[in-house]
Amino acid sequence: RLPSEDIMATEVSICANALRKLGDDPITSLTDDTERARICNALYEPARDACLRSHPWNFAITRATLAQLSTTPTYEYAYQYALPTDPYCLRVLSMEYEDYIFTVENSTDGRVLLTDESTAKIKYIARITDTALFDTLFVDTLTAKLSAELAYPITGSASLQTQMEKIYQQKLSEARSIDGQEGFPTDLVSETFTDFRK
Repeated sequence: RLPSEDIMATEVSICANALRKLGDDPITSLTDDTERARICNALYEPARDACLRSHPWNFAITRATLAQLSTTPTYEYAYQYALPTDPYCLRVLSMEYEDYIFTVENSTDGRVLLTDESTAKIKYIARITDTALFDTLFVDTLTAKLSAELAYPITGSASLQTQMEKIYQQKLSEARSIDGQEGFPTDLVSETFTDFRK
């Protein structure tokens, strides 16, 4: 489903709904002078990025031609390329051709892609921050993720946290199945992705 099919989600509405699922009072702003708002403000962005990295969401897939850096890798690969920062690259999915071999590392030049290829075109998961672009499946999954992250800080219940984590995994599994039918090869959802974690 496209975001326009439903009422647009916002950062506040996602956090508020996550709190409601815990039986807690919602917030009206991430800058509310309340503990729950401060916790939501601290956990929202990491939870969003974790959800984006967890699956090649169609709305977050971006393509780019990378700029080759003048410095070369110390060994193993012939070239290195700067990864996109706008939009920020959360996870490299593939290069232009499936048989191209690459890895992602941190270096003195920042986050780079290393390969033996003299040109580098990539498909990647971008850090999408505009909630108007979120698919409704992603909103549901992110809400569940936030509920799991908020459960213990808000309620102090480890059992509720475990319950919310299970619900999140179920939502993620459902979203992967449906989102994967919209033209993205399901066999790419595998352990072979280069998954960069900060």
